[in-house]
Amino acid sequence: KPVGPEDMGATAVYELDTEKEKDAQAIFERSQKIQEELRGKEDDKIYRGINNYQKYVKPKDTSMGNASSGMVRKGPIRAPEHLRATVRWDYQPDICKDYKETGFCGFGDSCKFLHDRSDYKHGWQIERELDEGRYGVNDDENYEVSSDEEDMPFKCFICRSSFKNPVVTKCRHYFCESCALQHYRKSQRCYVCDKQTNGVFNPAKELMAKLEKHKAEEEEEHSDHGEDAQ
Repeated sequence: KPVGPEDMGATAVYELDTEKEKDAQAIFERSQKIQEELRGKEDDKIYRGINNYQKYVKPKDTSMGNASSGMVRKGPIRAPEHLRATVRWDYQPDICKDYKETGFCGFGDSCKFLHDRSDYKHGWQIERELDEGRYGVNDDENYEVSSDEEDMPFKCFICRSSFKNPVVTKCRHYFCESCALQHYRKSQRCYVCDKQTNGVFNPAKELMAKLEKHKAEEEEEHSDHGEDAQ
C-alpha cells in the first residue's frame, strides 16, 4: 500500500486556521440559535456569554443582518476547508526578442515586452552544475578573447626559467619569489620597467592558476598521444 492518503491528497484538509467550533461563523450561528430560543420569553437573568445577550430587536432579514455565511458578514471569513492548488508554469518570459538579440527595438519605450539582454540558466543547468561541483565558479575567462599583450609570461624575466613561487609587482610584472628578493637587495625598482616597487610583492594567484591549467592541458595532450600510439 502506498504511503499517504488513499485519494492522493485530493481531500486534504487545511488545519491552520481556528477550529470550526470556535471561529467567528460558529459563534454567530450559536448566537442566532439562542436568540430563536429566547424570543418572546422573559429574561431569566442567566449569563450566556458576551456574544449571546438577548436581543429584543430582530435584525433585518438581509445578508448582512442574519445570514450565517462568512462571505457576506463583517468579520473574519472562514477559510475553505479543502484546497485546490493551481500551478502555472511560465514558459513565456515575455522578453523582447529583437532587443535581446540586437539591442534595438522598433517600438522603443512603448514596447510591451521586457527589454533585457541578460542570459539566465535553466533549473536543470543549475542542478547539473551543483551535482558536478561547478556551481558558482567564475568561468568568464573561457569566453574572453585574449591578446598577446594580455597573456601572462610562462618564464621568469630574471632567471629565464620556469616560475618558482611566482610573485607580482604593482606594475604587473611577474618574477620568482627568490629572484625578486635577490634583485630587491640590489635595487628597489622593478627589473623590467624600472618603476618603484616599495618592496611590495604579492602572490601571483592568477598566474599560478593559468600555469596549472596549462600544465593540465599538456598532460592531457600527452595522454591522448600515448593512447593514439597504442
